[in-house]
Amino acid sequence: MSGSQSRRKRNESLAFFGTMIAGQSHELTNVLNIISELAGLQHDLLKAGDDDRPVDLSRLQEVASRIKNQVDRGETIIRNTNQFAHSVDLPVAVFDLKEAIDRVLFLAERSARLAQVELISRVPEESMALENNPFSLQQAVFICIDLALRSATDERRVTVGYSLGEDGAEIRIVSADTVSHDDPVTDKLGFLGLLLADLGGVLVKGPGEEPHNAFVLHLPLHPGGSSASDEPVRG
Repeated sequence: MSGSQSRRKRNESLAFFGTMIAGQSHELTNVLNIISELAGLQHDLLKAGDDDRPVDLSRLQEVASRIKNQVDRGETIIRNTNQFAHSVDLPVAVFDLKEAIDRVLFLAERSARLAQVELISRVPEESMALENNPFSLQQAVFICIDLALRSATDERRVTVGYSLGEDGAEIRIVSADTVSHDDPVTDKLGFLGLLLADLGGVLVKGPGEEPHNAFVLHLPLHPGGSSASDEPVRG
């Protein structure tokens, strides 16, 4: 990798990391705002009892349930954000592909909601252990999702899944709409190729190839290739 490519990889990776963390902090802020509003409603309901009016216990139970749901949501946001942040700890690590893609889908939910596109998981229960760069893999998958979201027009639906093979995994990001060619200024497809080269993977299909609505990424079990003796991890 040349010096300019290394600089671009560093800059793009920092931008991706910052975007993901900032997005989840907004989501967590929304959770806290909702809890604050519900706490205010709970206070008003209890205050009614101080004014010799009957306390609506069913409303209190409903508010308590909604607060619990938001607390659970906040914990999920923090857990996924923390796991994502730790994916930069090592340049090469053994990690669960299913967990990594599930995490990318979780992080991409905000982008999909803002783009008004339905993001669907077709991630199988079957898992696979990869030895690679988990952060770069998540970044590569997110680039494909982001390009598909930006291209959504009529159907506005993007599906993400993968299948397992003896030599690695094939990750598929499929849009119900045609995925347009990349913006030459940002050249996200060019950067995707750089990431895949670093991961030892390849872009099997992309915009401009039939079908025009899919990205197909192939990733080996190990960055230097695969071993015939390696077996998928069954989840």
